[in-house]
Amino acid sequence: MSGTPSEHPRAKGGSARGRQMSASRVRDLISASIREGHLDPDEPLAEEHLMTLFAASRGSVRAALSQLRDSGFVERKPRVGTRATGIGFVLPLADIDTATDYPDGAIGRGAAHVTITITEEREVPAFPLVRDRLGLVDPTVRMVENTFTADGEVVGVRTAYYSTSYGFDPRDILGPLSMREIIERYFREETGAVHVQIGADQADAHTARLLGVAEGTPLIVREMTYVTPTGSAIQIVFDRYRGDRVRLESTAVVD
Repeated sequence: MSGTPSEHPRAKGGSARGRQMSASRVRDLISASIREGHLDPDEPLAEEHLMTLFAASRGSVRAALSQLRDSGFVERKPRVGTRATGIGFVLPLADIDTATDYPDGAIGRGAAHVTITITEEREVPAFPLVRDRLGLVDPTVRMVENTFTADGEVVGVRTAYYSTSYGFDPRDILGPLSMREIIERYFREETGAVHVQIGADQADAHTARLLGVAEGTPLIVREMTYVTPTGSAIQIVFDRYRGDRVRLESTAVVD
């Protein structure tokens, strides 16, 4: 009995040539395609379709979906199939011009609705790092801690340090305001630059409790220093984000 040869990826001479065999690569393509709208997050992720779309083996597609399930990006339900559930949101790398309702308001970032809430605010000793970077002689600095909540999940924690000479109450800040506007209106300073460093860390007990994750969970760490046009530091910020919920993006202009 004869018929037309199948065009299915598995029927190409039994060879892996030309097909994606790495589960991590397929995982990257699936997650990016969902975030960019090339795959509908409300539609089931069918293995056959993904195999054809990404020229991938069945094993690599299954492994990629398993990895995405483990990270909470997708969820498999009986009679429903595998769907995206934890797309998260995209945050500008140097977050200076995104308007926010601060401290207890909402901001729109990517596909998620994000709420900022102050969890702690007080004076603390001026640690050598903070004192030197901010150019302070005062024995104490203002510390403000807040959380970022997206779609009912706490996805990030921020700790900010600045001079007590800035006499405003952070709980009095009303938005929506960008960080640039907050610095100009409340700090009475002009933003000249934002120095950004990105790293990785593991959640300690305090951060894990705020984020609702296990202690030791990998996190994205972002350290930012806001400075005036003359180079004087205004504020130091330490952010910790869940890597399975937050992505940082930036566009570099090439002259």
